[in-house]
Amino acid sequence: MKNRRFVNMRIAVITHEKDTRLRTWLDGLVLRSKPVYQIDPILLAARLKGLRWFYTDPGQPFRNADAAVLHVDLSLIPQAYLDLAARYRVTINGKVADIRKRHVSCNLVDRTASWTGPVLVKSDLNSNGRPEVSLARRIATATGHTLQKSAAPEYQLFDSISDVPVPIWDDASRVVERYLPERRGPNNVMRVWNFMGDYERCNWYASPETIIKGRNIVEFGPSEVPDALRAHRKRLGFDYGKFDFAIGPDGPVLYDANRTPGYLHARPDLMRQGGDRMSDELLRLIKS
Repeated sequence: MKNRRFVNMRIAVITHEKDTRLRTWLDGLVLRSKPVYQIDPILLAARLKGLRWFYTDPGQPFRNADAAVLHVDLSLIPQAYLDLAARYRVTINGKVADIRKRHVSCNLVDRTASWTGPVLVKSDLNSNGRPEVSLARRIATATGHTLQKSAAPEYQLFDSISDVPVPIWDDASRVVERYLPERRGPNNVMRVWNFMGDYERCNWYASPETIIKGRNIVEFGPSEVPDALRAHRKRLGFDYGKFDFAIGPDGPVLYDANRTPGYLHARPDLMRQGGDRMSDELLRLIKS
């Protein structure tokens, strides 16, 4: 502890007014519950280095701070939150307003495309729209209404464009992408790149399943970050986040871009270690 540099700074963490999963007592000095997001261990590590924070949203009186972190867990951030972020001298991810697939993906096709290979149907929203559904449910509960849960599957794989049902093409909430998998022997591969400023952690994960999840991973290892992915990060304006990608038949393919990565409860050691390293970068970005 005595070898760490000690700072005296305060940041505003901008979250949605109805999202209480990050909110804490005493401006972040005592956690309410178990971590939900990767930002939690980052803030806790930064606290040991002298950083203090508070949570805020456009409905609250403006509070000065040395910087802000825009941490609104929605695919498209409402303008009021972007306006609030712009009031601070430095805002981490302050320009990352839209992470919908139609904005992020370079592999979308329509029903007239010449692509003859398999296609994958996804929600246009990040995480299949679960953050939006969760928010709508909290709002509905507060107003005494009942919200029907969406029955749309997370992913659907089809052999060709012609096999995609017409209702999917007419559904603005869904997108169709070229299916460009990476293979390692009999398994499919997905690569995950976590970063904050100049710090990064990237690994590949292999699974016999088409859609790779933590529960079906059979092997993993470290991965390099292709220049094409760094170009995507620059294009999208990310300071902090997580990209899921693969090295497809024609090169790197960005699957998803997430500016509010979740906490990996299966690896609390990795979360603590990464949180400590990312906290150093957070402090550097605040002072930049």
